[in-house]
Parts: sequence; C-alpha cells; structure tokens
Amino acid sequence: MQITPIAEVLATEGLAAPVINALVPDGVNYKVALMQPCGQIKASSIGVQNRDRDLARKQFGKFLAGTQAAGADLVVTPEYSMPWETLVVAIKENRVPAAGKLWVLGCESIKYSELQALKEELAPTAVVLFEELQPDEQRFTDPLVYVFNAVPINEGGASKTIVLVQFKTHPMGDNNHFEVNGMQRGTRIYQFGGGGQGLKLVSLICSDVFAFQDADALAIYDRAVVIHIQLNRKPRQNQFRQYRDRLLQYKGDETEVLCLNWASDVREWSGEQPTLWNNIAGSAWYLRPKDFDERDATLNANHRRGLYYTWLETSQAHALFFNYNPATYLLVATKVAHIGVTASVSRRRGPQLLQTRVWNDAGEDWVEQLEADDGFSGVVGEAGHAKDQIQNLRDANPMDAERVLALCAGKIRHDGGWHSVRRLDSCVIDGSEVIRRMTFCQDTDPEATEFRVRRLKRCGRLWDILNTHKYLPPALADFKDGFRLEWSSNSPHQNAISEKGKRATVVYMGEEASAARIEEIAKTLAEFLHRGFSDPGASHSARQRLAVWFRKNEEIVQLDPGRYIKFDRPGDASEFDIGRET
Repeated sequence: MQITPIAEVLATEGLAAPVINALVPDGVNYKVALMQPCGQIKASSIGVQNRDRDLARKQFGKFLAGTQAAGADLVVTPEYSMPWETLVVAIKENRVPAAGKLWVLGCESIKYSELQALKEELAPTAVVLFEELQPDEQRFTDPLVYVFNAVPINEGGASKTIVLVQFKTHPMGDNNHFEVNGMQRGTRIYQFGGGGQGLKLVSLICSDVFAFQDADALAIYDRAVVIHIQLNRKPRQNQFRQYRDRLLQYKGDETEVLCLNWASDVREWSGEQPTLWNNIAGSAWYLRPKDFDERDATLNANHRRGLYYTWLETSQAHALFFNYNPATYLLVATKVAHIGVTASVSRRRGPQLLQTRVWNDAGEDWVEQLEADDGFSGVVGEAGHAKDQIQNLRDANPMDAERVLALCAGKIRHDGGWHSVRRLDSCVIDGSEVIRRMTFCQDTDPEATEFRVRRLKRCGRLWDILNTHKYLPPALADFKDGFRLEWSSNSPHQNAISEKGKRATVVYMGEEASAARIEEIAKTLAEFLHRGFSDPGASHSARQRLAVWFRKNEEIVQLDPGRYIKFDRPGDASEFDIGRET
C-alpha cells in the first residue's frame, strides 16, 4: 500500500493541491451527502455493475443533483455503485463540485483501456488522472473516483475539474476468486491534506483493508478522516474490522472513520438466477471526540431520521450506524480537529443527520423521509401486555425505552451512571459489533435477536406481576389504581410511577438468576436510591418502594418484601461499600 499525497500528483500537471472545506481545521461545520443504494447488481467478466441500468442512472443522477442543491462539501457513494454514464454526463454538463468540495465516488467496474479512452473524451472539460497500469483486456478495475476543483500553481490560470481515479489494491476473497482472477490491481492510496497543521482524508476500497498494517495506521491516524467504501456481504467480519482497531489504538481523539456499504439484502446476478446475500448494511461513522454530543435530544433526533448510537467499548469510540434500508443521507459534521479555535466555539459534537431521502418510483426522485423504520414495531409485541407502554416510551424517547427495559430486567452496571448511553448494556457493542439496541432492531444476528426478545419478555412478565394485586407489597398498594413505566433523569434509578405520582423501582429477575445475583442487584439499587436523596426520610421511602421479583419453583417470589418496612438502621446507612463491587 503506497500512500501518495495529492499534492505530488497534481504538481506534475502544474496544479496546486486543493483546499478541501472538510479539511480546514476551523470551527465551521461541513455537510456530507451519502448514498446507500439498493443492491441489484450483476457480476460478470467485465466486473460489477448495476443490473437495472435505467434505474441506476436516474437514482445516481438525482443524487448528484441533490447534493449540489444542498451544498454538500463531501459526497460519497459505495464501491462499484456509480454508473460511469451518469458521472460523465455530469462532468460534460459542468455539474461538478465547486471549489473546496470533494466527491468520493465508488464507480462501476471499468477496463483500463476504457478509462484511457474516457480520459480523451473528457479532456475538453476535465483533467482525468490515474496511475499507469499495463492494459489488460481480460481484467477490470475497481475504481474510486475523486472529483474536485484545482487551480494552477502559477496564479492567473483558470481552475480545472479534476477526476482522479484510485484503483483497488487488494482483491476480495471468495470461492470463485472473482476479483483474484478478474481484477487488475492498483498500488496507490491517495491522501488529501496533511502536512503541518493540515487535516487528512484517505479512502480505502473494501478489501484494501486486508493490506492495511500498523505502519499505515501510524502514518494516517492523526487528524484524519478515513473513508471506507464497500460492497460487502459481511462488513463486520474480523479482517474488515482490524484496520479500525489499528487506527483507533492510538491516544488522542482526532481520528474518524466513515464506512459506507450498500443497503441490506443485496441481490447478485452472476447468471439467470439471483443470489440473495441476506447481508446487513453496516454503514457507520466511528469517532471519539471528547466533546461528542450525547444528549438525548441530539441522539434521538438522529434516531428518528435513521442514525443510531452505540458505544464501541473495545476502541472507546462512538459508533453511529445508519439505517439498513436504501436511502440517501445528508449530515452536518464537525471537523475532525480544531486548530486555533477558541474553546468557547470548539465543540466537536459529531455528525447530525439533517435529512434522509428514499426513492419514490412514481416521481422518479428522492423524497424526504421524516422518520426511518428502526424495526422496533416488529418486535415490541414480545413485551406482551406491556407492549403499548414500551411503544409509547420509544415514541417519546428511544433512549428512555432502553433505560426502562434495562432496569426492569435488573441489567445495570455497578455504578450510579449505568443509565449513561456509554454504560447501557443494550447500547454497548464489543469487537464483534453485533448491535443489541432495543429500539434499533435491524441487526439479524441471532445473539442480537435473542437479547431483544429476552428483555422484552422479561418486561412483559413484570407488567403482569404489577397488575396482579396479590404480588404487590403494601408499599406499592397505590399501583392497584394504575401505574405506568417511566424514566426521568431526576429519578434515574426508578422506572415506574403510580397514578398518584409516586415513583418506584420494580425489577423482575426471571428464573435464571442465582440467589446471590438477585441479592446483589437489590442491594445495588437500594444503594443507588440511598445516595440519590439527601433527606433520610426520602431515602428510606424510596427503598421501601423497591421491589425485586424472581421465579422460584414455578412461583413468583418477591425478595425480602419487609426489608425496608422493618428497616431500623439510621436513614443515612449504606447498603455496602459499592465501590468494591465488581
């Protein structure tokens, strides 16, 4: 892998390196437009292309037009997606990026000889550049195309549209050796920016990452945006994740990775019958600025439009996943680094999803979708009689629904901040990147599916317990007149409230928890409640309204229901030294 500065390539043409808006380290945000297309592809000896040529030309043409109307500074499409006909027409009609803007387009396969011919065809309107390869009519290339504006090194000349082609450097492995045998490889990875205080931008094409080593990560990671375009059945397979681990292993918070794949459920034709991939999309933005905006209002606004929060614990990074369905996305993002920006202005809060658009066949255009389908309505029925309550919670605040469901199941960490989005077990992902979010349910991994079903069923059983009067202790007698599940930042360790406005903490541990674990969770919650009130009487009352049930020998049992009724210790007594809990 040879990382080549853009400045070196352009200098041979007498051109200066462009100043890309997204790479200026100031406090001005920039706009990003992404297209996650519907996967109807054909693979043959000439490479990978869209199967429905007419539809692809319409969709990608409208997308490019829309990005210009929206003023997008950075435009990205995934591997093998952009039809060359669409791009060529845009260039000939001078519908190209303005100064400071950059297109990063994964284009359909093209033979090297065809690219040479295209260079001549576009010569009157654009400068087409690519590394020299030996023409091979038996092979195709997998190109990423940068389109941008550059000016001559010597002042006074007119600016020019540059079309810089980067070839895939490493083939994807498959049983038929499709790319191993059929793809002509490049050697160069181009780098925008860098040097001095400049920010960097580098793009990788799918399996390029197989050759990405620690030395490459060390050369790139600092103040860098890394774009990874893919047409990938298994985007979270271990080899595809390792480059992110390498990039994010270094100290500092000025590295961001933007992965863009096709939408889920790609259909591939390599003959008369299609192969259904049953893939996830896996498009995501990984980042870890210390000023990341994790307020509920911000995360929920993103959620509504189709951008979902998780915390990647292995890399200590925020991982924001896009909805898996076909769509285009318009975001506003903060720069990967701020230099010379006053502290009062410099808040790198991360990407905010402004608009999601889906294709309308009748109008043959992308139309705004106010709320993306997160899949929750398809699984919430597992909560039984609690279904409507949980749906209402999700509709009002998806993060509150995550918190209530965790607390109902007693799935909390041993610190008072268990309800933070970085601590909620349903929001945390490990190195496998399996997403267990309760309110983003498109991940079909069995572990994720089983996790959601178990938690919803547990909540449903708790709901039935709370509606069965014989199970209610005297301290919760007011629940007989009605209650609802609710979470408030002012009462973070309580998850239910009676019609009379009295809060309580209610938990159902099921039948799989050990006696020790049940006792541990009860004491932990009692301690959190104790610490949450400065008034001893209020602390005592809150603990009286803590009820933990479990199933034993097919019977519903409440743990020590009289514990705080007969409580005779001073009101400020701690349950235990919670700091020593593991």
